[in-house]
Amino acid sequence: MNFRGRTAIVTGGAGFLGSHLVDRLLELGVDVTVVDMSNKNSRKLAHNIDRIEFIDADISDSETLEKLEPADFIFHLAAYAVPTLCEKNPDIAFKSNVLGTYNILKFALETSAKKTIFPSSALLYGKHPKYLPIDEKHPIEINSVYNTTKKFGEDLCNYFIENHKLPVVYFRLFNSFGPRQDADYFIPTVIVQALKQKKVEIWNAEPTRDFTFVADTVDAFIKAAESNFIGGPINIGSGREIEVGKIARMIAEKLGAKLVILNKPVSGSMRLSCDNSLGKKTIGWEPHIKFEDGLNASIKWFMQNKDLF
Repeated sequence: MNFRGRTAIVTGGAGFLGSHLVDRLLELGVDVTVVDMSNKNSRKLAHNIDRIEFIDADISDSETLEKLEPADFIFHLAAYAVPTLCEKNPDIAFKSNVLGTYNILKFALETSAKKTIFPSSALLYGKHPKYLPIDEKHPIEINSVYNTTKKFGEDLCNYFIENHKLPVVYFRLFNSFGPRQDADYFIPTVIVQALKQKKVEIWNAEPTRDFTFVADTVDAFIKAAESNFIGGPINIGSGREIEVGKIARMIAEKLGAKLVILNKPVSGSMRLSCDNSLGKKTIGWEPHIKFEDGLNASIKWFMQNKDLF
């Protein structure tokens, strides 16, 4: 598809995934509107601020949508996205992740958007997967505020698809990582510790994760927008299971830091490994960037920007 001259709205466009998606859309010649509650000069978005329209607005407020012009594509990435914060602030989580998603889907319907993209989470598969790699038929667990809001988001997508024929694609994202990610997440946390303290502390070395470099995740969004496929969920992950202890050791060695394993109880899933075959079948997506290459790119960015953390 030729995206040049098309229009897109990116909610949450000042965030990690959103800002990388904005980069890609601008490269493709898309006219981009970012809807976010962050400062428009956020470090993630500042390099593109003169090339986009920025609307500082709360998607859970339906009056916000009155400020928006219709767009060909809507990428709904805005969310209250840190699970621990969702547990502490459930009212905010439900307002943002459920009501906000309903408002965006309703806006997409009323403005006849060509495609709406919504990322859900692989955390829905639970702490102890019943089999690996995890496909989309794996049972899910509604065991937290965050998971509950993400499942509501998926259900809303299905409702608009089934009852209004709204063209929506929704994903279950495994662990995306890369430059500009907040230090709340595992890989940035370890890199920043290594740079600032020359010592890395992790709770436990045993859990495994499936990490996807951000450029590959963004590629999934683009392929979904240009595809004829409607529905979900579609897993987006690398298909490679890797121990967090191994990742921490790689980072510590690259940055000359000491690694300390605290052997505390595991928080979150014990193992995650993605079966991404459905993505290839439905939207023609598959990852291309090796974990090691993505990690090196991430370390380089954090080294160049360590004063921000």
